[in-house]
Amino acid sequence: MLYKATNKILLLFISMLLVIITIVPAPSVHAEGNKPVRVLLLYDSLARGSAKSGNVEALQHVLAAYSVQVTLQSFDNYKKGELQQYTKVIGIYNVPDIAITNLDFERDFAQYKGEYLHIGTNVPSMVQRKLNLQTQQVKEDTFKLTIDDFSQKAIQTESLTYITAHEGTTYGLISSRSGLQSPFGVVHKGIAYVPYFEKGNLSELAIGFVLRDWLEWTEQSSTYVVFKEIYPFSNLTRLEQLADELYEAGIPFVVSVRPILINLDYPATKRYFKTLKYVQSRNGNIVVNVPEISAILSPLERDLNKSLGLFIDAMVKEGVAPLGFGAEMYWTYDQYFTNSGLGLFDTAVLFQNEEIKHKAQDNTSKSFSSTLYSSRLEYLEQFDYKETALTELPMNTAITFNFNDNEQELNEAVKWLRDSWVTFADLKYGDHTVTTQANTIRSSGGSLYINDQLIDLASAREEVSEEYEYKPKEQKSFERWFNVQNKVFIVIILVTIVAFGGFFIIGHRLYKRKYFK
Repeated sequence: MLYKATNKILLLFISMLLVIITIVPAPSVHAEGNKPVRVLLLYDSLARGSAKSGNVEALQHVLAAYSVQVTLQSFDNYKKGELQQYTKVIGIYNVPDIAITNLDFERDFAQYKGEYLHIGTNVPSMVQRKLNLQTQQVKEDTFKLTIDDFSQKAIQTESLTYITAHEGTTYGLISSRSGLQSPFGVVHKGIAYVPYFEKGNLSELAIGFVLRDWLEWTEQSSTYVVFKEIYPFSNLTRLEQLADELYEAGIPFVVSVRPILINLDYPATKRYFKTLKYVQSRNGNIVVNVPEISAILSPLERDLNKSLGLFIDAMVKEGVAPLGFGAEMYWTYDQYFTNSGLGLFDTAVLFQNEEIKHKAQDNTSKSFSSTLYSSRLEYLEQFDYKETALTELPMNTAITFNFNDNEQELNEAVKWLRDSWVTFADLKYGDHTVTTQANTIRSSGGSLYINDQLIDLASAREEVSEEYEYKPKEQKSFERWFNVQNKVFIVIILVTIVAFGGFFIIGHRLYKRKYFK
């Protein structure tokens, strides 16, 4: 009897354990505290001067939104054994008539057992076999690309590979004028193929859908509004008006503000912070835009960690709680920038590269637990979409606008935001942390905390006195004596002028009398 009872208890325990395992989901590879997924991105050519120029950089930008750590390398520079260090590898082939001659890569790839995404031409036999892939090459074609609720017509290309047979999940649809149709991408058991990818058209957004599943990204994506290029000398009154307009329209937003590295106690700085505090009270969220490169690469060789830390601490003192940073994407591929400055944040808004100015370039990126892929409105307006589109993009996306003095542009931006079908997210509802030596700022569930103290988001406009001596007065000797002396001289000069005027009048009359006689 005791033996049977023991068996029953054991079976009951095992059953409960199985139920718990079934109910509780396995931790995501992207969970906080885990190391980021590492991806090796290999390319045959950057294709400068061709239609595919910039597609490698665009792919880096999209990958960053999935919080992966990317190592960028050409096939020619590949070293023996590197492939086996990665479980996810991407190969992008831009030039069909360039064969890979690196024998170390060929041998390692033949033994590779991990997941692989192939983009472009020269499809490896392993990909063809595992996807049961058959293709057809067409030169100089014009096609329509459709994915999710988006479509773009009349995309031109010098050549295009159409998928005619495959196995696995498909993404999007390519339709040519000649009647050919092909999936944009295919994924099956960790092996994926995308025949066409260029920067600046719908394929840049479409590849995000493929990467989302290939990287096994399970987090829900959101769309944000970001206004950037905000400086201390910007029109702060107009910024407050913009915050009011968006608040009344029920649109949460983010402002990426340029830091001040000196003179943090000036009233102009305090006015800047008071404005940001007011913006924060109008459902605005603050991120710190990285400084101008010229301010960093100066002969002073600033300690960026210290400078940004002091700026953030000054913001905190005025009740402003920044939640991340904004920077061009190349900043995450620079050892100097990532080790000094960006380490204060776990959230990034990555803008497209405008002008690359590396200090210590690295081929491996720094990943952040939360990253927003940025896109300008002009890019999205290229596409046709259903009226309910843009409710969910494949990755966390920031639709960015430049804040400037052009009233018409700002009004048009607000009008588009009001009229759009986009459901915009509020950044502070996510988990974000900024840490300096003196303060820890974090957000969660729509609330902001500074050193674990909940801060009051309600704020009225506060004025800062204009009466401030930006340059301290120098101590002057005999100042009072010189003032008295100046006054005496002025009186003497005035008396002299009056006397001279009187003598002139008397002389004039005497001269007239003498003339008449």
